[in-house]
Amino acid sequence: MTREQKVIYALVCSGVFTISFNIAAISAIVPEIANRLALDELSVAKIIPYYLMPYGFGALIYAPLTRFVSYRKVYCIAFVLYAFSCFICGLSRDLNIILLGRVGMGLTASAAAPLGLMLIGDIFDKEIRGRLVGFFFSCAFIASILGLVLAGQADWPWLFYVPSGIALILVMAFVVDCSPLLSGNHVGHINYIQAFRNKEIFKVFSFIFVISFLYHGVHKWYGVYLSQVYGFNKETISFFLILTVVAGMIGQNLGGFLSDKKGRVFTCQVGIVGLAVSVMMLVSVHSLWVLGLVLSMVAFFWTIGHNGISTTLTDFSSENRPVIASLNSSVRFISGGLGFWVSSYFVDTSFSMTFFVTGFLMLLMVFLINKLIPSAK
Repeated sequence: MTREQKVIYALVCSGVFTISFNIAAISAIVPEIANRLALDELSVAKIIPYYLMPYGFGALIYAPLTRFVSYRKVYCIAFVLYAFSCFICGLSRDLNIILLGRVGMGLTASAAAPLGLMLIGDIFDKEIRGRLVGFFFSCAFIASILGLVLAGQADWPWLFYVPSGIALILVMAFVVDCSPLLSGNHVGHINYIQAFRNKEIFKVFSFIFVISFLYHGVHKWYGVYLSQVYGFNKETISFFLILTVVAGMIGQNLGGFLSDKKGRVFTCQVGIVGLAVSVMMLVSVHSLWVLGLVLSMVAFFWTIGHNGISTTLTDFSSENRPVIASLNSSVRFISGGLGFWVSSYFVDTSFSMTFFVTGFLMLLMVFLINKLIPSAK
């Protein structure tokens, strides 16, 4: 790996670190924000889909934009606006303004993952991409841990102020770096409809849509779930979510190893089976030790499967890779937002049955992996 490649890789990893700082922590502090604003938790929980859905649509913007604007300029514009949106969320005490800021955060944060995957796919050899993708997404988990630690110790607006400051520092780093790779533009047409006409691409994204829909209908409710079912305060909620982030980081890197050594399909199978069984275990109220183990298992197996799918996407041709990188983030977050929204009608009645049925549906997806995921290593 050349010095130029190392610098670019560090920058794209820093980008995903920045946008991930408060993703997990937001779920943890929904009860606290609701208490501060004198609103019910289900109303405040809208700050989650108000980020996910704009993120999904925003992810479609950046690959086409790189045809006309350099990678460096796209990163800089996106992260300046991201910093502003975060600051607005931290400053406001009105839910509607916070929701507006969350829309801005989603639209701008969505630049980090697709552009990062595009650059990884363009400048690194296939044989090491799985591990690079693994560490790339691991940076998101490291950031999430730090955000959750802050959530347990500081007032909730700091979860927005801190990533706002980090984003501005990152913009300066992109300005200082003079790599010609970042000064370049994407060469080629961006056509999302044409990409979906490719049967393999369509099948992979069908799988991604369904599994993301199901997963976010569980994962994004953790804060409210732990508050209402177990009566935890924000410090305890943050502790349990830190466990899940650590487990997810381990799973992401193990998934990278399995993707490179055992193949993408095998990695997806291991991840989805483990995820489904773990989610179904949430049907019961557990002791604290067992609860921590089950939540960690959910995160661990989710990220194993996540790496298998993400690495599969880097294997498509360089002609399709920019489109696929954008569609990956778009489909995941739009389906995740829809999954959270649909599940809200069921968790109000029963968290246990919602989680059990979701896990069972995940298990059924295992039988479709061989038909939907390309089998080549």
